[in-house]
Formats: sequence, structure tokens, C-alpha cells
Amino acid sequence: MILNKKEKKITLPPCVIMAGGLGKRLGSLTKNTPKPIIKIKKIPYIIFLFNWLRKNGFKKFYIFTSYKKEKINKVIKNYFLKNKELKYKIFTDKKRSGTFKALSDQLRFLDNIFFYTNADEIANFNIKKMFTQFIKSKTGITCCVLKAKNGQISLNKKKGMIDKVCSKKKEKYIDCGYKFFSKKIFNKTKKSFSKIEHFLYNGYLKKEDISFFILKKLPLRIDTALDIKRTTKFLSE
Repeated sequence: MILNKKEKKITLPPCVIMAGGLGKRLGSLTKNTPKPIIKIKKIPYIIFLFNWLRKNGFKKFYIFTSYKKEKINKVIKNYFLKNKELKYKIFTDKKRSGTFKALSDQLRFLDNIFFYTNADEIANFNIKKMFTQFIKSKTGITCCVLKAKNGQISLNKKKGMIDKVCSKKKEKYIDCGYKFFSKKIFNKTKKSFSKIEHFLYNGYLKKEDISFFILKKLPLRIDTALDIKRTTKFLSE
């Protein structure tokens, strides 16, 4: 990733990391260990994530934990003790209410604009370029998408927006998890959802525009055993 002079001067808003999942698809690996701190090359995965985000320019973090929170919180606190130039705050989703409810319950503590990511994926893309695109779009949210045969999202590339009605003839994309949010979008609904994606694509999109940023490669994930094998191969400290 190479930044131009304008991008180097961009100050990114805080980063929100959702790190409370059970990781059921990993079976025994997550029986006693939260998925984000599964070790890759003897290092908790979330350390790679923090380093990647820091290199991209983030200096302030909000981390949402839940499952085995004592274990993951210890890893998080140790990281920030070693990197005192960074700021962070941990939120606990005690009821395991899902990403939408967990986030909306803590909105008053969050900045007006923030970057959103899950704690189980890292991708090689220009986050500052995505942020610039988000600002220019004048929408409340920009989502990262990736072209995929099993995708359920279609794009209106002329307008730079996700289609409100998917066309069978168009290319299909999947949501990759990364998003820039304006927290005012949560005022657009009185309903409660489980996942943030359910809110976006089953509620918000029907009334408002969502802009997109296209990824070219699948992120390095730890969702399954095959994901871990691929990630271990390509990830370096």
C-alpha cells in the first residue's frame, strides 16, 4: 500500500472493533479461547490486527468484547500498555445481543464518525482512500464489498451506491465487514436487529443510500480451519 501526499495528511477517525464472537465454526479451538486471540505463529491474531490498523493511521480504538472477555481483555490491555501513544476503551456486551445492539447501546460514547471492523479479518487496501471516498459520497455509510459468485449485493457504479433492488443480470458482491459510519444513521430506525448487516441491508438501504468501496482480494480471516491455514501462510508479524 502506497499513500500519496494528500492521503498521508488525512487524520482517520477512531476504529471500532467487534471482538465478541463465539467462533463456533472453529470447534475445539475456541472452546476455551476467544477467536480473536487464537495464535498465528505463536502470536494472538488480534495483535496482527492492531498492528495493521496502526500502520494504516488509526490512533484511537473502541473494542467490543463478550465471550471469555477476561482472556481477550488481558491481551488487549497488554498491547496498549506497550503502545502508550494509542488510546483505547473496552466495552462489554454482557447479554451477547449482537453487533447492532451492542453498538447502538454505546453510541453516546463514540465519535460522530468511526471505522468499523470485525476482529477476525485483515485486508490489504488503502483505508485512507476509502475514508476520502466516504466523505465525498455524503452518505451515512460506506461498505467494503468484494466480487463473489455467491454474492447478494449489486452495485450502481454510475452513482457509486449499492442498489436498493438487486438485479439478476448484474455482478454480485458480498459485504466484507469494513465500514465507515456516521453514527446519525442509527436514528433512521426504531427497530432492533441482531447483526449490523441486517440493519443495513434489510432496513436502512430501503430508505437511504449506502456507498461502496471495492476490495480486490479476500481478507485474511480466521473463520475456519482453512482460513487459518491461508492466513498463517501469508501473515507476517
